Amino acid sequence: MSTRGSDEVLRVDADASLDALVHTLTHHAARTLGVVASACAAATVRGCDRWLAAASVAVARCDAVQDRPRLGPRYLVRSTGAPVVVPDVAADDRWPVWSHACRVQGFRSAMVVPGTYGDVTVHLSLYSPEAPDWDAVTPRALGLAHGIATVVAARDEVIALAQTMDDLLACSRTQAVLDRAVGVVMARQGCDASEAIAYLKAASGARDAREVAAALVAGATTATASPGLVAQRDDGPDAELGLAPEVGRSVPGSAARGADLGA
Repeated sequence: MSTRGSDEVLRVDADASLDALVHTLTHHAARTLGVVASACAAATVRGCDRWLAAASVAVARCDAVQDRPRLGPRYLVRSTGAPVVVPDVAADDRWPVWSHACRVQGFRSAMVVPGTYGDVTVHLSLYSPEAPDWDAVTPRALGLAHGIATVVAARDEVIALAQTMDDLLACSRTQAVLDRAVGVVMARQGCDASEAIAYLKAASGARDAREVAAALVAGATTATASPGLVAQRDDGPDAELGLAPEVGRSVPGSAARGADLGA
């Protein structure tokens, strides 16, 4: 049984759907372009390399041999920003390791094109056992690479937005606990909000004020449910604060209180 909230499930589903779309676009790239080939895609996002997808193990192997020496058509595209066509890998002596891998896997020719959207640059590589007219498909290949880059950028935006939402939710929950803790202290001590904050700061010492506030609120909740049981305890947050074990009240939100307590 899943314990994730509905908003988290939606974000995870959106992330997975965009990943699946990248894989689909890559796997069917050759069919989309109308050539006999297999494709793979890698991305550079804010200077960091990221593997995306491959239509076959063979193309993945050919593309991977470029990474250790950082030599091959994909790295040439990275440095120039222009498409690279290798019409005959056997006759090309610029990258012997890569050329050998292509021949072993049965590929005669290849093409690599870039596609950029925002901070994302995708390098779409196509390997063919034939010698297709790469120049004829280059414009459409460029458009497809751009489309894949758009999807990758959208996926990263979804992840960033999800993190922001999580941070905001955690902040709102923390503020609610701090407000209630201040209310508990005000009710038990008969003081105002600033004095209650001072009590909480003194009780916190080197500890996180949010933890002390949560313990105090939990103690107040337990006191409401089982006053007899709480009366027997003298080592909880009430004792640390020097408070009488009375049930407190929460105080409407105050962002200033949270800031004063180090939230």
